[in-house]
Amino acid sequence: MSKKQIGIVAFFERHNKEFSTLVGYRRSKTTYARYRIVCKHLSTYIKATCKKEDVPLADIRTSFLNGFDAWLRKECRLAPNSVWVYMISFKRILAMARTEGLTGGNPFAAYVNRYTRVSRGYLLEDELLRLMDVPVSTPMEERVRDLFLFAAFTGLSYIDIKNLREENVQKFFDGNWWIITHRQKTRVESNVRLLAVPLRIIDKYRGEASDGRLFSVPSNNCCNKNLQRLAVRCGIRIRLTFHVGRHTFATLALNRGMPIETLSRILGHTNISTTQIYAKITNQKISADLAMLSENLSPVEKSLCQRL
Repeated sequence: MSKKQIGIVAFFERHNKEFSTLVGYRRSKTTYARYRIVCKHLSTYIKATCKKEDVPLADIRTSFLNGFDAWLRKECRLAPNSVWVYMISFKRILAMARTEGLTGGNPFAAYVNRYTRVSRGYLLEDELLRLMDVPVSTPMEERVRDLFLFAAFTGLSYIDIKNLREENVQKFFDGNWWIITHRQKTRVESNVRLLAVPLRIIDKYRGEASDGRLFSVPSNNCCNKNLQRLAVRCGIRIRLTFHVGRHTFATLALNRGMPIETLSRILGHTNISTTQIYAKITNQKISADLAMLSENLSPVEKSLCQRL
């Protein structure tokens, strides 16, 4: 088979086979799984619309990308941002093919798709207290609730909490206990000073995990199911998932006056524009800021009111 006859699905599968050897130290399981899903969708799309097993890389045009995009939305009922993520994976595969001389132009040059910013769910302070006060029915619910609170007071994601080891907890330059780690997703350094709540949670579960891990963490799916049950019982209306804990930390920190540059470093973001997604202005923050403004303007307001 000549280079120009190599199919996109065959090339994708070859890449995924090579990718599988890198999982665990240069690539994550999640990324590998995403590439496999995209390849599966692509194979199904070609069989359904082109009535073929594969399509040569050299024949991929922008019209093919647009058709695949529409099919993912209509037939697979994927959300716009899911389509955006999948098409990025597809774009990277075509870029690799172009580097190997298997395709000429860049069909993605005329393809248009943008990430849609969505509202990030988070808990307010009174909701955190309600979550803490709600009776738990099983030890698993208690553990999941505590780990969620740990995320809400450190900003760490599920996988980064799961990966924490005893040696990640260290006394730092200021004499306080810190978590010194790197985010699995970006490999960016993420150092977090431990506040009273996460310190209490570490003490509560110290020594229970195996292999030197800080916590014994249930699966993400198990955590989310337990959190959703707890949310119903304490009247929290948003869809409560483990990642909401990270969003909650970011929102609380900004509302309490933490500079966005500091928050970006704590969260381990590679770009501050990512952190700006969390920069919501809540009614609670507006009220507090206006109260401060009123206090600062009090002499002027008093003087003006006397003249009215």
